[in-house]
Amino acid sequence: LREGRDEKRVSMVPSVAEKFIKQGYKIAVEAGAGSKSGIPDSAYEAVGCAIVPRSKVLSDSELLFTINPPPKEELPSMSGKMLVSWVGRRLPEGEAYVKAATDAKVTLVDTTAVPRITIAQKMDVLSS
Repeated sequence: LREGRDEKRVSMVPSVAEKFIKQGYKIAVEAGAGSKSGIPDSAYEAVGCAIVPRSKVLSDSELLFTINPPPKEELPSMSGKMLVSWVGRRLPEGEAYVKAATDAKVTLVDTTAVPRITIAQKMDVLSS
């Protein structure tokens, strides 16, 4: 999904998407998702991703990736799906987000739970 606000990172780059596709997964990318990172839609298409509107990503995907959690208002459209994001579940706003996701029946994978150790560095969103 395309990030909001001033976020310049993207949750999945084409080279990672390509690895998933080679394993048999289908990857749908929201149009413009990589634009703030300097990655055009054509780079995703070149590795086999489908470029689609946000509404189609939300309706057709089982697993969603974002850097920052999407607005709470979108959670009902993710019911029954899994969202991987920087939730911050132990912070006050993160706790509220977890409650809203639970109420919407969204399974969360909070990337802040990834330990900051060498072996997990590839999953650490604060590492470059």
